[in-house]
Amino acid sequence: MELKVDKKSGITVIEIIGDLDGTSAETAQKEISEHITPGCSLIFNMEKCTFISSAGLRVLLVSAKHIKRENGKGALAGLSGDIKDVMEMTGFDHIFNNYDTISKAIEAVRKEK
Repeated sequence: MELKVDKKSGITVIEIIGDLDGTSAETAQKEISEHITPGCSLIFNMEKCTFISSAGLRVLLVSAKHIKRENGKGALAGLSGDIKDVMEMTGFDHIFNNYDTISKAIEAVRKEK
């Protein structure tokens, strides 16, 4: 798993590449936490995330709680069909809003500010 971080329109986009699982969850959580600051806006680009385990879901849950605590905004973008199904079955589609593209996610997060 690899994380790439970029700023687009004042919003931090964290691209998750590869498997977000038990092997990578701790590292991912630490790296993501560095970008959660008061009033932050984060988008998790999941286009290249090939697999997510329960440990990976926990990373997203902990991140969502941390973002909320900091009065920030967060969203998911580019979920594959399989990962989108997992999100819906586990209720994670209620934790983060999900958008088909990064541009749609950026537009939505900017409106929430």
